[in-house]
Amino acid sequence: MRKIAQLCLVMGLAFSAVLPVQAREVLDRVVAVVNTEALMQSELETKMDSVYQNLRQRNISPPPRDQLRQQVLDRLILDTIQLQQAKKLGMRVQEQQLMQALASVAQKNKMTLNQFRQVLESQGIPFDSVRDQISRELLISQLRQRSVGSRVRISDQEVDAFLAQEKSELNSTDYHLQQITIRLPDKVTPQQVAEAEQLVQSSYQKLINGEDFTQLAIRTSQDDFALEGGDMGWRRGSELPLYMADPVQSLGINQISLPLRSPAGFHIVKLLEKRGGPSKLITETLSRHILISPTALRSEAEARQLIRSLRERVKNGEDFAELARNYSDDKGSAGDGGSLGWAGPGKFVPAFEAALNITPIDGLSDIVRTQFGWHIIQVNGRRSQDIGEQVLKEQARQQLFKRKFDSELDNWLREMRAAAYIEEK
Repeated sequence: MRKIAQLCLVMGLAFSAVLPVQAREVLDRVVAVVNTEALMQSELETKMDSVYQNLRQRNISPPPRDQLRQQVLDRLILDTIQLQQAKKLGMRVQEQQLMQALASVAQKNKMTLNQFRQVLESQGIPFDSVRDQISRELLISQLRQRSVGSRVRISDQEVDAFLAQEKSELNSTDYHLQQITIRLPDKVTPQQVAEAEQLVQSSYQKLINGEDFTQLAIRTSQDDFALEGGDMGWRRGSELPLYMADPVQSLGINQISLPLRSPAGFHIVKLLEKRGGPSKLITETLSRHILISPTALRSEAEARQLIRSLRERVKNGEDFAELARNYSDDKGSAGDGGSLGWAGPGKFVPAFEAALNITPIDGLSDIVRTQFGWHIIQVNGRRSQDIGEQVLKEQARQQLFKRKFDSELDNWLREMRAAAYIEEK
């Protein structure tokens, strides 16, 4: 049976199982104050246990606790700042979204949600702790998409220039990368630049002399991937930040780059794997849906009950299109029997698209909750379609967005931290 940290990593969430502190008494005390919130020693110890368990599940030998303490505390402080900002903006994770995230973890590991809960309990991990942790990670992800995404601008000229290079190796290859980052502060002095450059050169020399990249990243890296051993996962070449795009192309497997400079600081990149080639086909799905939205006159429970009853009526043989015309709150599609036409990837919100993708042809989805309300979906067909010019442009825009998003995320996190009151005890 796979350990629970591995189960959750398949979601791509920065989540590790929260394990109970074993045979250790922690005398609680304040380790940091973030704005008006105190972070306690017990929180730090729990986070440390979580990180250590995650590293062991990935067969990474963790460094001594005292060497990792500052890294984990920095992550805890940054998470706290982001959660405070999300609360200030009135953001929250919908219950349906949270349950879908938990179900997704279970499904990808061939379990039901109930089986997933049982595995957690068998390992001594409270389900509510896992639930709360995933909820926090989802909330941070939503905040980043909202706050950072609004700062990214892509011009038509950038899209055209990108498409002109579409056939290059960079744009058709995926790279699995690791990174070590030495940050620079916003208002950097020449002395701080020299100190950071000296530190990155020292790290580079250690790597050349045979030190393990993962271990060094855990101890010294100052970016969002540090506690994962610098592992950035798979990235399409066209989505890489500009400072590493060209150097990555010249790396062989397991080779490391020379120290690289970006506005955020200095970096060393390692190429773990690469794969790919150009793709010219996409799968389009023909579908229709019925939407039932909660209103001032219809509660959430009533909306859910109505969509369930409509689903049963379709299963019992009633005409989907007629029910859509009579009941659906999506006025744009209701008159056409709920038809959404042919649509490719990225057309719908994630929860809707996830349900669409797992529903077979001529099949009926379970009820699905999105920000618009409750849906049922019927899939009428699928086809492979040549990528047209408009789709290519949209893909180019999305890839450029991802390339810029990472740089803007780093800037935003630095601004958030600089604007917060932080006092480490």
